[in-house]
Amino acid sequence: MILKDIADLLIETARNAHVIDDERIDPRLLFDFIKLKRNNYIKNHLNQKQFIELNTLQTERLTLTAYDSALDRTGIDALSLGKKILRTEEVPKMIEYRSGPAVYEVSVADIMSYTIQYVPFDRLRWCGNGVVNKHMLFTGFYDDRFYVKSNSEIEKPVKYFILTAIFADPTEVSTFDVDVDEYPINDYMLDYIKNELLSTDIKTMLQMKSDESNDSSGLILK
Repeated sequence: MILKDIADLLIETARNAHVIDDERIDPRLLFDFIKLKRNNYIKNHLNQKQFIELNTLQTERLTLTAYDSALDRTGIDALSLGKKILRTEEVPKMIEYRSGPAVYEVSVADIMSYTIQYVPFDRLRWCGNGVVNKHMLFTGFYDDRFYVKSNSEIEKPVKYFILTAIFADPTEVSTFDVDVDEYPINDYMLDYIKNELLSTDIKTMLQMKSDESNDSSGLILK
């Protein structure tokens, strides 16, 4: 289901399938509620089960540029990672759980040519220093960006990679078309979200009185 259909399902269920022309609940509010409940469910699921469900994944193409830590940081705060450092532009916010960002895979279009190993950022500086793995690419996430490291002198330069992950706001991902694409959520998650919203947030909104006077006073007359 696309996001709009999910919102319509929620409001029609709340009104017992009674459709009205002048709906006073802003659909943008429903979109935000759906996003927040989805994120909360996925985070709890990851903390408990420790595996990522494929229906929740999206992909983002990230361009890599050369990075010199000396330009941004000095002293003990400098990022000393190795000989060749690349970094991406800022990444749309991902869902985070106890193991870090919900990253499923980092790859390039020609997956047979490169092996990109995603590691915690605090281990990145120690990766790729051996004889066996020095020609591998390693990446870590820090400060809303991915940093890519290689100690290889023979690898061809990498200009971009593809991030597959669970993003906190699916609509911020460049490959997502909100009017066409299925919202990245499983059916049972949708059932959870529906029950949560109908029993709390939507129920409260429908029970509240609306401002009929429209005089900018903010007062609601009984």
